[in-house]
Amino acid sequence: MTFNLDTLKQELLDYIVSEGFAVFRGQPGLLESLPTIVWDAEAHPEYQAFLNVAKIADARIIVFAHREFQASELEEAAEQIEDCEFTRDELRSVERNLDDLRPFVGSTCSIEMAFDYQGRMYVYELVTDWFQTFVDLSELLLTASSSDSDDDDDETDGSFGGYYSKN
Repeated sequence: MTFNLDTLKQELLDYIVSEGFAVFRGQPGLLESLPTIVWDAEAHPEYQAFLNVAKIADARIIVFAHREFQASELEEAAEQIEDCEFTRDELRSVERNLDDLRPFVGSTCSIEMAFDYQGRMYVYELVTDWFQTFVDLSELLLTASSSDSDDDDDETDGSFGGYYSKN
């Protein structure tokens, strides 16, 4: 799903306030350690419905967080490439994909809204397609660099060492 989150960010904040909620500015990803229930934004992207549920649950505070794509993230990914053994074509493909992401530096790549109800955080999250591409590339690089170092450490280990998923 493609979103212009830079525009939507302010629209969401304005709507939250207009509906009588207080906005608590949180940090992106902070909710991951808490018990959460995630809104199906893929099938139901309308944030008004999510905030209506918050209103029905008598929530007064909406935790709002957004994340901007940083140049340092691309730099770190480029450095990680050095630890991976890719074929020339694979290397070009990864480098090309990273270069394609450069125009997005400074853009909002994710937005999270959440409210607490009976000890659980109910979360609405949007992530741009281009940032999901970056996350997928980062996981590929992490897996490729980890599996290379695992091979060096213990070649007889048949486990899935180095596998990492944010899911």
